[in-house]
Amino acid sequence: MGVFISQLFAFVIIVGVLVKFVGPPLKKATQKRQSEIQSQIDESEVAKKRLAEAKTAYADAMEQAKAEASKIRDEAREDAQSIIEDIRAQADAEVARIKEHGKAQVALNRSALIRSLRAELGLSTVDLAGKLVRDHLDQPGAKSESIDRVIGELEEMAQGSATPSTISSHAEAIGTHTMRATSRESIRALQKAFNDTTASMDSAGLTELSDDLLGVVGALDQHPLLRKHLAEVNDDGGAKGDMIDSLFGGKIGEPAVRIVKVAVNHRWSTARDLSFALERLSRLALLKVAELQGNIDDVEDELFRIGRLLVAQPALTQEVSNPLAPTEGRVQLLDSLLAGKVSDTTRQLVAGAIRTLRGRPADSVVSELADLAAARRGEAVAHVIAATSLTDEQVGRVTQVLGRVYGRPVSTQVEVDPELLGGMRIIIGDEVIEADIATRLAKAAEQLPR
Repeated sequence: MGVFISQLFAFVIIVGVLVKFVGPPLKKATQKRQSEIQSQIDESEVAKKRLAEAKTAYADAMEQAKAEASKIRDEAREDAQSIIEDIRAQADAEVARIKEHGKAQVALNRSALIRSLRAELGLSTVDLAGKLVRDHLDQPGAKSESIDRVIGELEEMAQGSATPSTISSHAEAIGTHTMRATSRESIRALQKAFNDTTASMDSAGLTELSDDLLGVVGALDQHPLLRKHLAEVNDDGGAKGDMIDSLFGGKIGEPAVRIVKVAVNHRWSTARDLSFALERLSRLALLKVAELQGNIDDVEDELFRIGRLLVAQPALTQEVSNPLAPTEGRVQLLDSLLAGKVSDTTRQLVAGAIRTLRGRPADSVVSELADLAAARRGEAVAHVIAATSLTDEQVGRVTQVLGRVYGRPVSTQVEVDPELLGGMRIIIGDEVIEADIATRLAKAAEQLPR
């Protein structure tokens, strides 16, 4: 019994302890948990409500999307139909344009084909005519007859003809056509001083004068600043004269010094014109030597032949004209080719020309010499290029008729070029008379419709 009472007492104590110390915290925890559960239940209700609202909004959005999609489909169908109609209209317009372009292209091709056929027919006709002409000209005497016909045409042209303005009647105009008026006036004045100075000089004096003037030209070309100063306009002519005395006095003859003083006291458009004027007088001095010796006709002919040789030999012309090669070597090369074949005067003229090329081709400079020689005699030079050699009678007729055409004596130089086929080509100064068969055939081909 006592044991039971003690155990009951202990149980009561334990229950009291549990009620006093364990019960309040447990009750508080239970109440907190109940509050959390209630809060979750409330949140769940809110979530359910939001879910319902979201479902409603989704359903509304779907309805709106379906309506918008339907509207877009309808608009797209309308746009597609409009685009199809536009494309059809553009296609119809493009088809019409292509048809019109095709018609125009066909017409153009037809026109081009007609022109091509005409051109081919014309060329074939010209080729056939050329063949017939060549066959005819291969017959004996045919080429000579073609030359006679050209001379006859010139004789008809000579009736009542006037002197062409392109042919100068003064020797001092040769080679000066490209100069300005100031330099041409100075050359005329210098020519007068030259004529006065050389009026009573003999061949030896003229040769020395030519060498002296050529030496002055060489010095001026080597010193461009000096040449520029001497060519400039200066009111103090005495100062230039003193400079000439100090530079060349005692080194060249008195006649050359006098001529150089006259030259530097005149006005020049460019400094190069001063060198050219003195070089020109050097050539005229040698031509006057030829006049005194009575062989200026031969000198003119030799110069013409040398010019034709250089034209026919481009490699030789290039070598002789090469400014990078030593001058004396170029002079000796040409001199070796001319030795024993031309006069001393011609050799001196050509050597002087080679020394003063200044970048010009040798063949053109030698041709200028030939023209100057002819002009010195009061003649114009006619370069006659013929398909065959001219007889003495034909040369005489050409010379006579050209003299009537140009109103002055003419010196005729003849060159043979078989490629002309027939007839002849005449070059006088800046004028070219193309009366050869080859040129006429070429012009006939050029004038065909294209």
